[in-house]
Amino acid sequence: MDPLNLTAQTNLATGYENARQYDQALEQFKKTLEIDANYPSTHSNLSQTYWDMGKYDLWLEEWKKAASLANDRDDLALAEEAAHAYAKGGYRAAVVRDIELRKQQAQRRYVDFGFIAYDYAALGDKDQTFAWLEKAYSEKAGSLGYIKVSKVMDPFRSDPRYLDLVKRMGLPQ
Repeated sequence: MDPLNLTAQTNLATGYENARQYDQALEQFKKTLEIDANYPSTHSNLSQTYWDMGKYDLWLEEWKKAASLANDRDDLALAEEAAHAYAKGGYRAAVVRDIELRKQQAQRRYVDFGFIAYDYAALGDKDQTFAWLEKAYSEKAGSLGYIKVSKVMDPFRSDPRYLDLVKRMGLPQ
């Protein structure tokens, strides 16, 4: 493996995160950021790792960094609004605000509905989770590539709707 390939290094860290090996993931993200502290993808994936770890202040901080470095004004607006909601009302408020804003954005640009589904999963709302997963499936959303490894989906894996969706996607059960 090319030790200076930032994509490969970030993917390795994300692989550790998906395997729930958070200490190794954080160490790999640190190594990658030592190569280039301004690589947006590393910050974005690190943000997801902090979210999975329940370190929500760091989740939001890294999300804002990633959006800023990528010069993605829409994503930065989401991150800042979520951070504001988190400061006022905690994690649940931040996720609810993220859902609201993604739905608003979807009226004027493409939004991957799977991320809305994952937000609903984080809130424990099964019916909304599966409704949005179905929307994501109908448009072949890229976020569905994470359905088998996303930590927020763990409580839903035995649900018949999950099993049906995974089967329709052609993934092993």
